[in-house]
This record gives sequence, structure tokens and C-alpha cells, in this order.
Amino acid sequence: MVKEQLYRKCLDIINARIDRFKSELDMMKESMEEDSGRGGDEESNGGVGVSTDVYTKTIQYLDEATAMKNMFKHVDIFQSNDTVKVGSVVECSNGNFFLSVPLGKVDLDGKVYFAISKEAPVGQLLYGKKEGDSVSFNNNTFKILKIH
Repeated sequence: MVKEQLYRKCLDIINARIDRFKSELDMMKESMEEDSGRGGDEESNGGVGVSTDVYTKTIQYLDEATAMKNMFKHVDIFQSNDTVKVGSVVECSNGNFFLSVPLGKVDLDGKVYFAISKEAPVGQLLYGKKEGDSVSFNNNTFKILKIH
């Protein structure tokens, strides 16, 4: 089932982001500990160190990715497909969409899907529509061919 495969792929992408940010934070912590062990003298390490801003930003990215994973856990892919709702995979004449969380382009078995939130402009237009309906966005018309 394409929905289940797409769900797992998106979850893998989110988990990879979380793991990457955790790894970056671990490296930064290690670097800061080494710097403090040398007395924090910038000249002793050639001026190379971890910026507090970069560290703070990475924590923010990790928090955002974790929040996205928590939202993603509530996406129900086993509901009816009569109308587009969160958890729907929507095949349109101009693209394929997975109403879930804003991950962007996701490749699955040679097909491109766009994981978008209900709050995204295209998500708002698609939400509640049925097969055969059309929506227009940025001078493009998207006809809904199939809802999974």
C-alpha cells in the first residue's frame, strides 16, 4: 500500500533529521569541552570554536524536528478516502501530495510526492475535496485523479 510505504519513508526522513541534529550537538558539546579544558583561549585553538548561536540554532532545529515527529504520529493513514484529509495521498494531474507534515519532496519507487501540511497553501486548497475536483494554485490547475 502506497500510503504505508510513504508514511514509513517520511518517518525515516524525520528520524534521520533528529539523529543528525543530535549528532551535531554531541560534536559541539565535545568541542566546547575540549575548548574549556584548554582554558577557552581562542588563540590556543586557532580561533576555532563552537558558536553559542550555532549551538542554540541546532537545539532549535532538533526541537522542531521532534515536534514534527510528534505531529506525524497523529497522522491516520487508515481512514476512508472519500475526501482529502490529513493522512490522504492525493494523486493530481500536476503532482502527488501526502497531507501530513511539511517535509517537501519525497521520492518513493521512482515517483515524487510532496509531503505537505494541511496549513500549506496547496494543503488548504486540497483539504475536503473529492476525486474529480480541481483546485488552482499559482496559475496551475490541479485535478484530483485519485485519493488513497
